[in-house]
Formats: sequence, C-alpha cells, structure tokens
Amino acid sequence: IVIPPAIFFYYSTLFDSRFKTLQQNRFLVNCIIQYKFLPDHPTSEDCKDVDVTNGNVTASRLPRWKELTTYGVFIFAVIGMLLQSKIGDAGYAMAGLSVAVILLIGVLDFKEIRDAISAPIILMSAGVIGVADALGSTGLTNLVGTSVAGMLGTNVNPFVMIFAFCILTSLLATLTGSTIGTVYVFTPLAIATCRSLGLDPTAAACAIVISGWCGHFLPIDGMPAMILGTGKYTAAQFWKFTIPQYFIRLVFLTVGSILMFPM
Repeated sequence: IVIPPAIFFYYSTLFDSRFKTLQQNRFLVNCIIQYKFLPDHPTSEDCKDVDVTNGNVTASRLPRWKELTTYGVFIFAVIGMLLQSKIGDAGYAMAGLSVAVILLIGVLDFKEIRDAISAPIILMSAGVIGVADALGSTGLTNLVGTSVAGMLGTNVNPFVMIFAFCILTSLLATLTGSTIGTVYVFTPLAIATCRSLGLDPTAAACAIVISGWCGHFLPIDGMPAMILGTGKYTAAQFWKFTIPQYFIRLVFLTVGSILMFPM
C-alpha cells in the first residue's frame, strides 16, 4: 500500500488542530502536578560570558542589521517551505539561499552551519522513505499487515492496536532521529493491518503520524536534551516528569483519533 503523504498529513493536521484546546488543558494540568516532583536546586554557574567580579554581563551581541537580516532570511525560507507545493524545488533553493546569506554576513561560520545540519539524519530520512516505498510496491506491507492482523485476531481492541503502534513509532522515531522516515514505514503498516481487520484506517493513520513527534521523554536531542543539561537533572529526575506526560499524550491522542474518526 503506497499512501500519498499529503493525505494522512492533511488529516493528522486537521485532527490535531481540532484537539488543540484539549491538549493544552491536559498539558497544563499535568505540568501543574508534575513539576512538584522535580528537585529544586540552583542551575546557574559562572561562565566566560559573565564577569563575576562586578556582575556585568559581557555576552556579545550581533549588530542590529545582522539581526534584521537573519529574521528576514528566516521568513524567506519559511515562505519557501509553505509554498513548496506551488513552486516546487524552488522552495529548497530558497532555504539554501537563506543559509548562504547567514554564512556570508558572518552570523554563523561554516563549521557552525555544518554542525547544525545533521547529515546522518538527512541520509537516514531519505533512505527510509525509499524503503517505505519499496515495502508498498513489493507487497510486503500487505503481507505484514495481514500477518499482524492474524496475530491480533478479529477481536482486537482498536485502542490497544493504535496505542501500540503509537508507542513503537514515537520510540523508534526518537532513537533513530528520523521522524519522517519512521512515520513513512509504520503508517502504511498500520493501515494494512486495519484493512485486514476490516477497520477504517483513518484514525490509526492520523494518530501514528502525530505520535512520531511525541518521543520527548528521551533526552536525546532538541529541547529535552537542553532541559536535562540546563536544569542539571539526572535521568531518573527527568523521567519523573516526562514519562507520565508521554503516556498521557499518547492516551489522549489514541482516544481522540478514535472519537474523531470512528473505526
């Protein structure tokens, strides 16, 4: 089964926007409760950007024109991404030109730009997308879906099935660093499984696509890693907050998808 990505991304975005208020309220309640489990300890330390003898901050600042230029090229790149369905490959060129401007005016040097672009993740995403297409074109997706459906039986609870796929997708997306690639693999598998069970796969597709960005309980990269380091938390302290939040998010995501798109 080869599913055009625009289809399940459209439905997942529609579903996500309709449940935005519910998600915000749930996260607010969770944060009010969970933060009390975090230790209260100082996180600041002396660094080279701070003159501790007189308390003056000596952090360097960009000239105003460089700041405005950076904002401008960022907006330019975002517009290119938003209009990519209309302008095609020119959207990629717009992003590349934006990076070139940042390099030429000296906001970032080549090493900083190179380090910011994670080549292994890019290559992995491209490779996994090809694998996903091969799975669909060779019929392996149908075979796996039928096999999984046979293992689950005809009386499987849709909630359990979607919840399990969401956990697998979010976990592997975080561990591999390739969210899009993982979603491209697991979404067709879930759709094939639902069809083999005679179920509408829309709910599963929407939930699994969104779940790819729900693996924040592992401080591997991005904001979770920054919070762990800046807050000087241990892994156990960090997981006291993130693991309950992770399961709350997946439970609401699974329930919401089934309510929104009955199976």
